[in-house]
Amino acid sequence: MNSTEAKAYVDNLYRELHLHWERKISQGPFMTHLREGRLPLPCARRFFKDWGLFSVEVVALNAVSYYVHLPFFISNYDLLPAFTEKIAEELISPKPPGHTLILLETAEALGLSRQEVLEQPASAAGRAISDYCRRIFQDGSIIELWGMHVYEETLGHWSKQWAEALVSHYGLSNEQAVYFTAHAEADLVQHDGRMGHGPLNRLILQRILEQGLTAKKLGYDPKYCAFTMVDLQSLMENNAIEHPYSS
Repeated sequence: MNSTEAKAYVDNLYRELHLHWERKISQGPFMTHLREGRLPLPCARRFFKDWGLFSVEVVALNAVSYYVHLPFFISNYDLLPAFTEKIAEELISPKPPGHTLILLETAEALGLSRQEVLEQPASAAGRAISDYCRRIFQDGSIIELWGMHVYEETLGHWSKQWAEALVSHYGLSNEQAVYFTAHAEADLVQHDGRMGHGPLNRLILQRILEQGLTAKKLGYDPKYCAFTMVDLQSLMENNAIEHPYSS
């Protein structure tokens, strides 16, 4: 594709993904009840317990992808600084161990211990998104991986909703909701001189298309890769409603 065609493809894919996310996540029962303060706290705990382990694992997988797809970033050196900065930020900001630290701060505010979040297995429905990501990160082609990354931009909007709900309805302070306030910023906009994760992923996917790197290893097209992430997050949320977790 030329640059105009690639940008149009990327913009349309993101538009379709956001509509899918709006239907299944933003207007789904879990997030609707959370925003209104009607979601029982044990349901929020179940979700965050499962999500926490996924969050830690996907940060590690991002580091793996640096090695697996390094030749692409060497050839597209202008993308390398922002990509490596994204990986480093997740591991060291605000201080090591990075996003795991802020994850545990919000977990504690929700009544979850480090052992509960990181050492106990996730539920089967909560585990599905982690296993899918591992498959794409380790075995997928570069177009399949950055098709999946289209989903990441939705996390900024989602995190903002979580942060506002926790502070408004569940008695948490802004500091205690730090996992969500930090991601609301990191996934959408430039922050601390760093490009937002969503805009960076758009640039990378567009460059992949411009260079014709569209071979598939798993047989998934980019839309499937992105939409499946939304579907698996919805599965985790619905499971949390059905199986509350009381500390």
